[in-house]
Amino acid sequence: MIKKIAVVLLLSLPTLGFAQESIESVMARMKPDIAVQIAYQETRYMGLLDDDWHGSGYLYAQIPDVMLKQQLQPEVEMMAAEGSQLIYSKPATQTFHQLQIDESNPMMASLTAFKGMMTGNLVYLRQLYNLKFTTSVLSWKLEMIAKEHEENEPPIKIIMQGMNDQAANKMAVILPDGDRSSYELSQPQQGVAIKAKLADLLQSLKGH
Repeated sequence: MIKKIAVVLLLSLPTLGFAQESIESVMARMKPDIAVQIAYQETRYMGLLDDDWHGSGYLYAQIPDVMLKQQLQPEVEMMAAEGSQLIYSKPATQTFHQLQIDESNPMMASLTAFKGMMTGNLVYLRQLYNLKFTTSVLSWKLEMIAKEHEENEPPIKIIMQGMNDQAANKMAVILPDGDRSSYELSQPQQGVAIKAKLADLLQSLKGH
């Protein structure tokens, strides 16, 4: 009898976790108290190229609306979204751009998705995407389909995934032309030191 009770309790534990997970709980988990840092590994699959592209670096965010991508490999690049402004720098080619963010631009799709997720801004994401949130016993998945797209093209599709009770650990971006990028994400790290690091990177980027 005791063994049967123990089995029932063990089987019910995943179900309890499954029932409690929601898009609100996931977004609350992603939202930083001070500032957040996530290490990433990125792979781009492009139809016109034989070889996949690989990159890695760090993502930073600070509420209400700051997100910075620091690519370290294969070449150093930095891109930041601060409010409605986009700033980009690639020191190797002495490239620097500062412009308005265009959320409908496919090239900015991953940036806008990361900005919304990493600042926990569900309202922002719902303005840009139709959201579909699903859960299983062990994991959750958020599918985001861009509301704005060309009539003769499929919309941008972004998929965020993670284990229950954890932040996202994967993201995929599928562009209208079929090219796609996938990200492997570490769990978020937070703290005053990360806020200071983000401030230094922003200052460096603006000073290029």
